[in-house]
Amino acid sequence: MLDIDGTLTRDRGVDELEPEAVRAVQEARGRVLIGIATGNAMIVAKSLARYIGIGASAPIIAENGCLISIGGREEPLCSRSVKELGVELARRLGLSLSYQFNCRSFDAAFEITGDEDEMVRRIRSAIKEMGEEAQVESSGYAIHVMPPGVSKSTAILEVCRRLGVDCGDVAYIGDGRTDVEAVKAVGWGVAVANAVPELRGVARIVTKSPSGRGVAEFIREHVLGR
Repeated sequence: MLDIDGTLTRDRGVDELEPEAVRAVQEARGRVLIGIATGNAMIVAKSLARYIGIGASAPIIAENGCLISIGGREEPLCSRSVKELGVELARRLGLSLSYQFNCRSFDAAFEITGDEDEMVRRIRSAIKEMGEEAQVESSGYAIHVMPPGVSKSTAILEVCRRLGVDCGDVAYIGDGRTDVEAVKAVGWGVAVANAVPELRGVARIVTKSPSGRGVAEFIREHVLGR
């Protein structure tokens, strides 16, 4: 399972895909099942899956675990949306909703316009004052407000259950805070070299190369055996 931003891209904070990572994914796709786990909207994740050659029928986790797709069939893993809460938070706190907001189904994401830890604190405080329940996490690329009880890790466990796959045989590659629990949920938790310290500290493997080049490094060494 692959994260997108900061993992398949050339670097953290860079939107361009790393060609070396895409080539490695395409070389490995006939040997192992490759999927995506991301905080992005499902429409973005499916489009990317097509572009990198694994296809929209690949296992896909979107909106940080709120929504999964297996064989092209989408299914929610949460019972309610927090999009209306996101709109109210944006109004109260003067936040900018992510450009993907209208494409999202269950969570809300805000652009990072200042210190991300302070933004997370302010949003959590506002949610508590409003008497609402929601998770708030920063991916390093956006601040995500999610329904309680969902995460990339819970979604990975559910996808593995449905596919009849032992999570101990699964690799997950990521770079950010929202990848920490996902890395801990699988047998092969991988952090790219430029991942946040919290992730590098729990990963089974830390690649020598950053971002997309780290993905290519792991695939070629541990999947293709080169």
